[in-house]
Amino acid sequence: MKVGAVVAAFLVALGGMAVAAPAQFVVISPPVCKSDAFPLIPFLDSLRVELAAGRLDCCTLADPGDHLPADGSLQVQIEITPCVADWERVQVSAQASADEPVAEREISLADVIPSARPRALALAVAELVRSLEQGARKPPPSTIAAPAKVSVSPLPSAGPAVPRVLEAVLEGEARAYPRRETTMWGGRVRFTASRGHLHADLDCGADFGRAGSDLGDVRLRSATAGIALGPRLETSVAVVDVGLRAELGWAWVRGEATSTDVGTGAGSDLISSLGLRVSLAVPARLKLRPRLTLESGAVLRGFEGNVNRQPAAGMTGYYFLAGLGVGVAL
Repeated sequence: MKVGAVVAAFLVALGGMAVAAPAQFVVISPPVCKSDAFPLIPFLDSLRVELAAGRLDCCTLADPGDHLPADGSLQVQIEITPCVADWERVQVSAQASADEPVAEREISLADVIPSARPRALALAVAELVRSLEQGARKPPPSTIAAPAKVSVSPLPSAGPAVPRVLEAVLEGEARAYPRRETTMWGGRVRFTASRGHLHADLDCGADFGRAGSDLGDVRLRSATAGIALGPRLETSVAVVDVGLRAELGWAWVRGEATSTDVGTGAGSDLISSLGLRVSLAVPARLKLRPRLTLESGAVLRGFEGNVNRQPAAGMTGYYFLAGLGVGVAL
């Protein structure tokens, strides 16, 4: 009986040692979110390099969504939050065994360029794995205590995020009025405010144009102010603003004769228009970035310059506008 009791006690102690044995290999559960942009293979290659000097074998790939760690394994679950194509945040959880607490952290990669994200994510996961591995090597306490959550320091970001609540844009533009075969050249200053997926623009500018004839030239000038409102589509590569734009201003016209026998005149009047504007800014993550603007619409109140009582130039009908400039985040 004494021998049986000793053997039973030895088996119980041996079983307790097996349960307390630290994990020997790392199992990675890829994201359940099916995002083609998630760099699984580069991430695994970088993680193997980071864990090469440790005692854990890296890495075994498990089925997505498998949260139950196998015996002798350290389970790492990765999930994209939210599940979108242009992902910027991942949720990482790790567990050494079913009886151990789950260590979790959220990693933001918004300020890391896409090519460096596999390496940055591997550094964060390796840090989490090493913290759990070191905790498993500590001798068990003499008294039973509640497991404490593992605290992991946040991954240092590549740099501070650039706020884009307000942006100033300086651009040159060309505006064509096909009905009167008139082209206006000028410049514009625009201030863009954004919040969420909406943006609002306020701009002012001036344009100059000239049309020639046998009797002389017709010179046009205009000063306008506009306001636009619409949706903003922002990715890690570009920012696209689409909006309905209304414009109000004042136009001047003056004639210049080629001979003294021809009379000339001048005048001015109110002008207005309504159009659809599309603006593209790349790259999205820089504070200083170029912008391309395209716009088309209709003239609500126009202005013309006549030569011998016939329209020679003017801002009437429909128009096309193209602008190229640079924006600065304020």
